[in-house]
Amino acid sequence: MRRLSLVAALAVAIATLSGGASFAAEPRAIPPDMIGMILTPTGFDGKIYESGQIDIGNVGWFADWGNKLVLLQRGGFAIKEQFIQNDPNNDKDREDHRCIVGPKREPMSLDVRLLFAMPDHTKPAGREAILRMGVLGKPVTAKSEQYGGNRVLVLNAGSVYFQQVQQQVRGKIRDICLSYESVDAVFDAIAKNGTPEGFTDKMKKMVGTILAENNSPLFLVTAIASNVKPDPSVISAIASGQAADKLTDAMQKIDTFIKADPTGQRAYIYKLMMMQAMTAKVGEKGGNNTFFMTDVGVPNGIPIPTR
Repeated sequence: MRRLSLVAALAVAIATLSGGASFAAEPRAIPPDMIGMILTPTGFDGKIYESGQIDIGNVGWFADWGNKLVLLQRGGFAIKEQFIQNDPNNDKDREDHRCIVGPKREPMSLDVRLLFAMPDHTKPAGREAILRMGVLGKPVTAKSEQYGGNRVLVLNAGSVYFQQVQQQVRGKIRDICLSYESVDAVFDAIAKNGTPEGFTDKMKKMVGTILAENNSPLFLVTAIASNVKPDPSVISAIASGQAADKLTDAMQKIDTFIKADPTGQRAYIYKLMMMQAMTAKVGEKGGNNTFFMTDVGVPNGIPIPTR
């Protein structure tokens, strides 16, 4: 009997040292704006825990093994993808990250804001998505004083995006920009936002396709393109082109007006006005011009303009 009691006591001692959750309480807090998952030494236990307190069990005697609480936000999150000349958060960045538009390769700055919603963990598909986020994300160690002790990790849902699909999304955004004929065509597409041809609508469809192809647990709400700004050289080229078009249109109207007069009076007056303007321009610079005028070929009754 004494030997049996010693064996029983030894078994209890070994079980206690092994760190079973039933022998010691290790409570940790799950804030109201978060949900929790238990990461065991062999993986997640497959459950989603609501806000409150949870016992994660004590640490085993072998290699300090033990469960960890992984916290994840309840609310949605936003990602901003920037395509600018220099990274404002990196003083050493000298690369040009702007999008390239069309065959003329016009540089264009651009922000694309992506809004994501968290899966509904109360439904089977949402629970599976949350658990996949725990596998795909990159949790960081939390401060022990915030959640009642150590062995707590916080998973930023945005890290799933960065780890899984960011590079593909940025590459496809560049492809969309390159598909337009020019920056002008991009602005025309922005004016059509809210339709399948809209610039923002193409962005949203593209991101949704990438998430689906990668079986991502992220739920896209919308994508918004903003701060679209072409390079100053592109703006100057557009302005010069518009000015040249207006000048050509004005010259055609003047030519049509002059040719409509069979007497030649309009042509003669136009020549005199042009010489008057040339003389005034030279006078502004301190020079002088002398024009020799004759009445050869001048129709009768044409008044000579005077300064």
